[in-house]
Amino acid sequence: MHILFLFIGEPHQLLHALPIAAELADMGVMPQVAVASAAHLRMVEKVTSAYPGFYPPVTLLGRRGPAQWLRALHVSRNPRLPTLLGALPWLRRFDAIVVPERTTTAIRHFLPRRTRLIFTPHGAGDRAIMLDPRDRHFDFVLVAGEKSEQRLLEAGTIRAGHYAVNGYVKLDLMARMQKTRAPLFDNDRPTVLYAPHFRRSLSSWDRFGRDVIAWFAAQDRYNLVVAPHVRLFADASQGEIDAAMRLAVPGKILIDLQSDRLFDMSYTAGADIYLGDVSSQVYEFLATPRPCLFLNAHGVEWRGDPDYLFWTLGDVLNDLTGLPGALDHAEERHPLYAEAQRQRLAESIGGDPTGAARRGAEAILRFLAKTGPDDKSCGS
Repeated sequence: MHILFLFIGEPHQLLHALPIAAELADMGVMPQVAVASAAHLRMVEKVTSAYPGFYPPVTLLGRRGPAQWLRALHVSRNPRLPTLLGALPWLRRFDAIVVPERTTTAIRHFLPRRTRLIFTPHGAGDRAIMLDPRDRHFDFVLVAGEKSEQRLLEAGTIRAGHYAVNGYVKLDLMARMQKTRAPLFDNDRPTVLYAPHFRRSLSSWDRFGRDVIAWFAAQDRYNLVVAPHVRLFADASQGEIDAAMRLAVPGKILIDLQSDRLFDMSYTAGADIYLGDVSSQVYEFLATPRPCLFLNAHGVEWRGDPDYLFWTLGDVLNDLTGLPGALDHAEERHPLYAEAQRQRLAESIGGDPTGAARRGAEAILRFLAKTGPDDKSCGS
């Protein structure tokens, strides 16, 4: 059986899928891996270092043809569709292709019927972005938790017999990686993680970001980590990046806009209080329930809106005047939200993150074993 784990999206997506490949290898089925850039290769090394003995064959795509030309002309850093089309003859060799993004569905009809296209999500959360009609083109889907399962079934994007609930793979990996990490700061102050979303229409960064940093710079009770979604500054000029980085204060305010630590839960695992808006990183932070604060930067009427369900897990601030008091009382108010946090975490990404990658690998093998190459219930 020839299985490929294909990564043409952002490099951090490897953290959500490659551990499943490691578990397949441990079960005696060594998959191949294909990636779209040198940055992906660096992430492959990070993940495989957590799985001793896992050395999959890795292919770097897009070194010739349209994808390479677009990069050389600086038209696109990551030309997904040209990369796929350039690799199509090679991709057609595989019995199954596992992906953590949806662009690959564009080549669904160019793959042989025997090639199963399998999706494993690269995030979790409440927002409707998880409901994507392209999911119907996958032969099999891994789903993190019961809430996602229910919403996807109601939307008709998954169907019985063609999905499995396995938990949140990234948390499974992070349990391995966290054992060797040092503290974020060399002091005993509580650390606050500010993690704004990348989409400007939803993010708190433009309205509040610099004022948040200025407030933390002027006090001595808390450390601050500013770790937005990597896409927030993906298209920023070097001048904009440098200006934001200059706001850091050694020993008190750490600002990270581009490093691998934005992806690997260094900050969500190492902080004491979460300060965010609509980023799904909150569920990674809540792998260990802790105080959360949310910034309503756009005056959203969020109560009763399923896209903002995670705002029921901590205090919500409409402006920054209440930030000092909210931080000072976060620990004492946390019991008001702790049980709801545990419940929401279980619904969203499964009650037990341990073993999520293994469960995903087992589900994939069961599906492939029961569906032959001519099974008409597969494909789209």
